[in-house]
Amino acid sequence: MLPLLSSSTLAAADVVAGTRHQTELAVHFRRPHPDSPGQLLPGAPGRYLIASLTKPIVSLLAVQLAAQGRFWLNEHLRTFRPDFRRGPLRTITLRHLLTHSSGLPDMLPENEQLRAAHASVADFAAATAQQDPAFQPGSAISYCSMGFALLQSVIETTTAESLPQLLHNNLFALLGMHNSWLGLPAANAATLLEQCLPCELPLGQSPETDWNWNSLYWRTLGAPWGGMTSSAADLGKLLGCIADNGRLPDGQQLFAPAVISASLSSQTRCMAALPAADRETRPWGLGWRLNWPDHHGCFSDFLPESAAGHWGATGTLMWVDLASGRWCVILTNQPFERSQRVIQQLSNLIAANENTG
Repeated sequence: MLPLLSSSTLAAADVVAGTRHQTELAVHFRRPHPDSPGQLLPGAPGRYLIASLTKPIVSLLAVQLAAQGRFWLNEHLRTFRPDFRRGPLRTITLRHLLTHSSGLPDMLPENEQLRAAHASVADFAAATAQQDPAFQPGSAISYCSMGFALLQSVIETTTAESLPQLLHNNLFALLGMHNSWLGLPAANAATLLEQCLPCELPLGQSPETDWNWNSLYWRTLGAPWGGMTSSAADLGKLLGCIADNGRLPDGQQLFAPAVISASLSSQTRCMAALPAADRETRPWGLGWRLNWPDHHGCFSDFLPESAAGHWGATGTLMWVDLASGRWCVILTNQPFERSQRVIQQLSNLIAANENTG
């Protein structure tokens, strides 16, 4: 594994893999300066901005709330938001948000202006309500980050609690995920930010802006589509729980088995209006994407189609295979377009081999 990491351009990477609650691999790689070959550090986990790995975690909470009878997934968004009662938006459901089939935009046309104005998640949701769907909801799949701003408003309306606090109380604290936050807490955000790995910025994000990935604004916003800070070890605890059908290491049931099954199995195969290719070869669970073997962004060449996970734009990947109980987390601080190749190689190495050290 070290040769793969050293030959890459990565400055930092944390890789953790295991089976159910057993961690079998934990690698922490750092390159002190660009010309350094880099080295493996013992027991030095980093805190990363995990980008869109946030989505399936928020989705788990949403599906758990549905299992508690708070709402149902085919319920219309207009039930919770009056601004979705106008014609083109009326038929959008919570299921559409969770399966990226709403027709709403991934990012808003005024995305940069909103960030520059330090907009809240509620502001992003309100701006999304002004958009018309690009297609009839449920008739196509188009990746949609803004659907998660809307999902947050539904969760908070039905629970009367903030999404970051709900995640902390109902997931992070119970799993011992002590390095995980949906938005760094305001009370000590500046200090925590100094203890997080900075991201290499993608094209279009200047270090001079006060809204880029490394800014205090972005790290504290808690965007439910990509604003979570976590560590590979913390995410491994979550995936271990999922791999054990929702159980904690002590056997306590954290997620109902039905929540795990629904979240990580294809929810798009029964959507009759979808094109056959989307139903059969590009399946989505509820916030979790299944493995797409013939796609450029498959999780690994050596995982079954039923494996589920997600990529993140900051150079992150996690997956879990319920059939075998195996899971993997790969976190880097280099944008996906520059880190994908080495992440795919690492994922293949782990998926194809029992001993990956």
